[in-house]
Amino acid sequence: MGHAGFFGLCSVDAPVCRYLDLDEDAGPEAESILSDEERERAARLQFDADRRHYVAAHAALRHALAAQTGEHAEALRFNHSAFGKPSLAGRSRVRFSLSHSRALGLIAIGGRGPLGVDVEQLREMPDALELAERHFTRSECEALAALPAVEQHRAFLTCWTRKEACLKAIGLGLIVPPECFEVGLESDCRSVEVPVAGRILWLALQPAPFRSDSVGALAEWRQTHVHASEPHAATEAYL
Repeated sequence: MGHAGFFGLCSVDAPVCRYLDLDEDAGPEAESILSDEERERAARLQFDADRRHYVAAHAALRHALAAQTGEHAEALRFNHSAFGKPSLAGRSRVRFSLSHSRALGLIAIGGRGPLGVDVEQLREMPDALELAERHFTRSECEALAALPAVEQHRAFLTCWTRKEACLKAIGLGLIVPPECFEVGLESDCRSVEVPVAGRILWLALQPAPFRSDSVGALAEWRQTHVHASEPHAATEAYL
């Protein structure tokens, strides 16, 4: 069975998936519900706009998680993995991810496998081909170079957000180089194979809800094949 058939398309479990206007949501009350650690991280950001957007994004995530759990937003506590991926303390089955690009944010919340989201506002990318050479697979680079120049900006950012969403779902940081797995340049739904330390991690990948001013992606880590060379080996599942 092909990997697309194995999981089925569009199979990311994220019943909550929505965009955030981080300029609109950056009210004075937002910072009051953050933890001391979150406020300290915000304070370390160099530019005022970045600080406001960070505070607004993390406050919005707290409100969304509070609505799902019934807890007060300011009472939520987070744990972090060795590589920095956050999880909700005492709520191991509540999965979530947050991304923001300038004043645009994206959150997803589900209850199955680890989630990752990424969003990028559309913009000119004059160094798209150079960046692709360092971070995309050979076939992705070739596909990008074959496009008319006017189409390369969106295609690059689409591929970039898809890779970032997968990496955020896995939560292993720089251990996994983005050029080692294929996600494509199209906003399609597919499963993705990511090789890590002799294993194959299977992820479901799909586009974020359409916006004309941005591109985004959602990924969910669904299963791990223990031996990369044995496609039917025993697995660890997140189902």
